[in-house]
Amino acid sequence: MKEIDRFQVISESGNEHTVIVYQEYIDVSTHDDPNASIPGSKSRVTLEGYHVNFIDENTFKIVETDEIVRRI
Repeated sequence: MKEIDRFQVISESGNEHTVIVYQEYIDVSTHDDPNASIPGSKSRVTLEGYHVNFIDENTFKIVETDEIVRRI
C-alpha cells in the first residue's frame, strides 16, 4: 500500500482535516517481469485515523464523526 495523495478538507462548522489517500498494489509478477504490479483499491483516512468515504471529487464524509467535508 502506498500513499498517493494528501489534501485538506473543511466541514461546514469550520473543522479542518488532512485526508490521506492510499492505494493498494497487486503483485502480478511474472518470470519476464518480476516486479510487475497493478493498482488496486484506494482507501482514505484523516491524519487522526478516521475513515473517509468518497461522495464526489470534492466532497467526502468522515465516517466516525458523520461530518460532510469539502476539499479546500
